[in-house]
Amino acid sequence: MNTMLDFAATLQFESDKLVDGRSLCPLLMAGDPTLEDTRKILQNCVELGVGMVELCVPFENAFTDGETLIKAHKRALAHGATLEAVIDMASEFTDYLKIVLLADSSYTLRPHGFETVCKLARDAGFAGILPHGLPPTLVHNFHNAARGCLPTVGTIYANATPQTRQKVLDQASSFIYLVSTYGRSGGSTQAPDLSCQIAALRSKTDLPIAIGFGLKTPADVRKAFQSGCDIAIVGSAVSGVIEQAVMNGKDPAAAATRFIASLNRETQR
Repeated sequence: MNTMLDFAATLQFESDKLVDGRSLCPLLMAGDPTLEDTRKILQNCVELGVGMVELCVPFENAFTDGETLIKAHKRALAHGATLEAVIDMASEFTDYLKIVLLADSSYTLRPHGFETVCKLARDAGFAGILPHGLPPTLVHNFHNAARGCLPTVGTIYANATPQTRQKVLDQASSFIYLVSTYGRSGGSTQAPDLSCQIAALRSKTDLPIAIGFGLKTPADVRKAFQSGCDIAIVGSAVSGVIEQAVMNGKDPAAAATRFIASLNRETQR
């Protein structure tokens, strides 16, 4: 057993809490550009003390994603990043790092079955699951399948109605993902100040609250924590760093690790 991982396990899992204080959550496209690169980044996240990782199973027709993530999906799919391969690889780290599985409804959840995906993720030690693109008519079925098996992330858009917010709060059991802006991931819009919305959510739930979309730099992460969130999710920017490394013939895992380290320092401020 890796002694560095053993040490990290002691630090990371001395509490059953999903997060303990501020937590960075980089979104990693599993298999981008290869599963071995993702494996290296996950191990480095453990050694950096990153609180959580959102691990996406790549999928086709990612129409809600921007160009950067669409390219990441394609690179990962071209190198065989299937659901089974992703879960098997991630299981090497779930004793040391809290990993949330992002699974697309059309490409992963429905073809494999809600219960099957949830059980595979549970048995591999995932900390939760975030469904992507789930039609409203299937939300109830998904949560029934996940209930008692795997904690679910609830997504709330900043412009959501009070009724929609309450439905999400009633269903979620992992954390609340407050999406700062509506649109495609990786857009140029800066994340707005959501401190009032976070305060309102805190009055209705004890679950951790995450902010995502529009976070690209250490300054963005700092601002997110200053607004009162528990978790800062950075997605497209990580894939962008990997893309640049690939294009320039550099080590993508090393480049991503340096970037994640710069973001993670903001959790200590």
